[in-house]
Amino acid sequence: MRKAEHKDKAIVTTILAASFKNDPHINWFLEESRNRNKFNILIDYVFEETIRKGEIYISKDNMATALWESEKKEKFSLNYILRNLSFLFSIGIKSTIRILKMNKLIYSQFPKHRSYFHLYLIGVLPEVQGKGLASSLMNPILAEKKANKIPVYLETANPKNVEIYKRKGFSIFNTFQTENTTIYFMKT
Repeated sequence: MRKAEHKDKAIVTTILAASFKNDPHINWFLEESRNRNKFNILIDYVFEETIRKGEIYISKDNMATALWESEKKEKFSLNYILRNLSFLFSIGIKSTIRILKMNKLIYSQFPKHRSYFHLYLIGVLPEVQGKGLASSLMNPILAEKKANKIPVYLETANPKNVEIYKRKGFSIFNTFQTENTTIYFMKT
């Protein structure tokens, strides 16, 4: 695996778009938006946000990516303001409110005055899923954080993923029910 740079944006967003195209939770976020490019706008926004305040890794073959965040906050800047306003106007107020409410719920699950790591998104191109690429992106980070006694958090709306994450040492510590899906909050 290698750490992504801004020049890798097209690779990362292509993987995420293919991985999450039919994800019910992401589609629930965006169902109120009238913008035809809403999905790509969201994926682009997530990349920009994570590259600034977290770490993004890509598999050696460019077929999988993992976006990680920590307790670090992005610096308030003109770029920050413009990116967020552009997102709001592109996606619309209803979808933005849904996303902000869910983010508030997610971040409320993390420790307030302690280091942590958060698996924000992990995506594998559909044609190579089940070949261990997600594990190759997670295992080194999980081992490092475990050695440093830093808890790792994630959330998933896919019940199949719950068992996979349990095998990686995660356990469910909370759930949240949206209109059409259950969100499983997990930690190591």
